[in-house]
Amino acid sequence: MSELKGIITPTITPIIKGDLDYDAVDSLIEFLEKAGVNGIFPMGSTGAFAITSVELHVKILEYFMDKKKENMYFLAGVGRNSFDETLTMGNYAKELGADGLSIVTPYYVNMSQESLFKYYDKLLQELDIPVLIYNIPQNTNNNIGAETVLKLKKEHSNLVGIKDSSSNFSNFSAFIDVLGKDFVILQGQDDLLLPSLMMGAKGGICGTSNFSDLTVKVYKEFSNNNIDKAKEIQKKLSKLKRIMGKYEFPQAYIAAFSRLIYGKEMQNIFPLRDLDKETEEKLLGEIQPLL
Repeated sequence: MSELKGIITPTITPIIKGDLDYDAVDSLIEFLEKAGVNGIFPMGSTGAFAITSVELHVKILEYFMDKKKENMYFLAGVGRNSFDETLTMGNYAKELGADGLSIVTPYYVNMSQESLFKYYDKLLQELDIPVLIYNIPQNTNNNIGAETVLKLKKEHSNLVGIKDSSSNFSNFSAFIDVLGKDFVILQGQDDLLLPSLMMGAKGGICGTSNFSDLTVKVYKEFSNNNIDKAKEIQKKLSKLKRIMGKYEFPQAYIAAFSRLIYGKEMQNIFPLRDLDKETEEKLLGEIQPLL
């Protein structure tokens, strides 16, 4: 089993005629293997988990698990906005053979740190598998604090890490400072990858790795202590992330993979609209010089 470190890809969810596009998933996995990512993470934000039915969610985990390569860490996104559904999905992902689970904080309803602690405390008691907390407060309306995570870590050995996508470097550095070197802290924003690695992050869960190997190159150069080279690549990566941020998410990631890797038209989960051809061409024109 691969370790939970390096570059983990939060995989897109390609759709065809309202169902999972299996051929596109095959193409994605082949690309990711060649790019050298350390793992895959289906049903994260890039995979539009929050608007995915339970039926499709299960189907996605099953197929990605079946197709993932032996040396890829399989981090199953199982967080739903219901405790019971999250627990059921987590136990099923374990049965499938997942290496670990990513569980996003509850969303929409604002919760206190005490409520967030109780939520994860109960899940960690009932899930006998490594768990990674997923913190993305700008989308969920809930930011889990470093001290809350520390309290959970002290009580549950199966809590192994956190993915922070807050875009707040003060927030991220608090996790680094408080939680220690034995805890897996992953950066969820591609443009903050290198500075996060320099602070002690174990890697990144990076959406652009669905169609680009820049994140893998940054991680490899950093790991080989080629900091100047890593900085040079990070500049391109940061620019790429800024460009992607100008377009609809996650549709821009679907479009980039479709045009650059897969070579066939793809669709998004309903009700997300697909990018029109003019917008796709504009997107490609901006990102291709960086790849």
